[in-house]
Amino acid sequence: MGNPFYNDIYEILQAQGCKGLPVNIIAKHVYNRHAGLFSPEFSYERIYQNIRFFLWAQAGKASSPFMPGAHRGWYALKPTSTQQLHIDFKKEETPTIEATTNKEEQPADHPSLF
Repeated sequence: MGNPFYNDIYEILQAQGCKGLPVNIIAKHVYNRHAGLFSPEFSYERIYQNIRFFLWAQAGKASSPFMPGAHRGWYALKPTSTQQLHIDFKKEETPTIEATTNKEEQPADHPSLF
């Protein structure tokens, strides 16, 4: 699972079910997710080759969730596979919400418990 596009490939194939997709369509979907107008580090050819070799190698493993499709160059998820996504444990800064209570806004007929 060392492929940087593993989650994308899994999500794309999960939407197709057991019928799968050809490698070129999977590569186009991944390319469109990551490449932008000003991101020259991604080329379709590099992504296509990466995905092609990754799926070819994974389809031969019994523990892999990927299997060869009905046609040459097609891949699908195994029917018995469960959702296996790579969890990214990078620390992200989350904004903190400060809870402030304003006692003046509470109605006088309902006493505050706190």
